[in-house]
Amino acid sequence: MASRTITALVGVVALGWLGACGDDDVTLVDGVVEDVDAIDNTFRPDTIEVAAGTEVHWANRGRNEHNVLPVEGDDWGVEADDFAPEDEYTHRFTEPGTYAYYCSLHGTTTQGMVGEIVVTG
Repeated sequence: MASRTITALVGVVALGWLGACGDDDVTLVDGVVEDVDAIDNTFRPDTIEVAAGTEVHWANRGRNEHNVLPVEGDDWGVEADDFAPEDEYTHRFTEPGTYAYYCSLHGTTTQGMVGEIVVTG
């Protein structure tokens, strides 16, 4: 029990420190995870809205390999070699904005297996 309290306290202190180093307007969300399932040929849900600092967790629940690729940028996402059936990927979105993504094996940047994360500040 004491180790959990110490771990939680260290996490709170670390989040406070990280918040002080970044954008003063963004408060990191600790312990909140939003789930997205990659099912054959679709992401469910395909659009989610989260507060800045929330982790988004993708799980490959399909029968095929998938990937999660950002339409813009390359600082997040997972390639097909690391996202086979039953694999998981998590990314924490800390900056407000709209992040479009897709699976290049089952779609394009605008059609097919596409998704969107809307991050609010």
